[in-house]
Amino acid sequence: MHSNLFLRIVSAVILAPVVLGSVWFGRLAYEDYSIPLYSILLAVFGTALAWEWGHMFKKEGAANQLLIALTACLAAFLTEGNPLFVLWIVLVGTTAVFWKSGYQFKFALGVPYICLPILSLGYIYYVNESISREIVLWLFFVVWATDIGGYIVGKTIGGPKLAPKISAKKTWAGLFGGIFFAMGVAYVFALYLKANGLIPPGAEYFHHLTRVLVLSAGGLAVLSQAGDFFESAIKRKLNIKDSSNLIPGHGGVFDRVDGLLFASVATAVALALVNNGIV
Repeated sequence: MHSNLFLRIVSAVILAPVVLGSVWFGRLAYEDYSIPLYSILLAVFGTALAWEWGHMFKKEGAANQLLIALTACLAAFLTEGNPLFVLWIVLVGTTAVFWKSGYQFKFALGVPYICLPILSLGYIYYVNESISREIVLWLFFVVWATDIGGYIVGKTIGGPKLAPKISAKKTWAGLFGGIFFAMGVAYVFALYLKANGLIPPGAEYFHHLTRVLVLSAGGLAVLSQAGDFFESAIKRKLNIKDSSNLIPGHGGVFDRVDGLLFASVATAVALALVNNGIV
């Protein structure tokens, strides 16, 4: 137990700066070149998930994983261009994996399940570079707060199970605890934006932004936990405990980002609607 906790802490200490550094710096200028740290992060992220998807389905053949990973990497690097073109790549990738896997539809769904969140994370980051970094960080912190709040409140209060047939440990108390923590983090983040001059001055605008961020965080907390349940249902169907052992002490990448997969797509859709004047 103690050794597993130690591994979890070490893994988090190593991985968190890499992820946050890639988001914060985005691109690293080196002489006449620019290294797209964030896009590389997304590509590595997608490749790891692709390998895990094959591992979970016990399909160790390289062809299917390579197709999923290639689609994910292309989505990561082309997101700065036309999102519709990247969606086309995802569709082609899904069709190719469906064919290469012997027409196994459930396995082929791994392409959109992995690549649409990557596409979404890329879109969020590049759609408005003046504040995109902060939006991605806000999304990460909201999802992490949901996990932490759900765990702390669920462990402390316990009570009725949320969906015992899918996840034996999740409780209603944990659900509301995750929502509460996520909304609290969103409020603190609004204060951060105000303190750093990243929003227009004026109390009215700040109060409006705070309401939007806090209410959105509450909705994303629900979606994040839905993503957690979705991945748990997949693992239960496949009769496995973890998606892999890629992250010592944590299990697999899917096990760490299942909530982010759902929340990132919802955030990208909301931003797209706002940016196109639909809402």
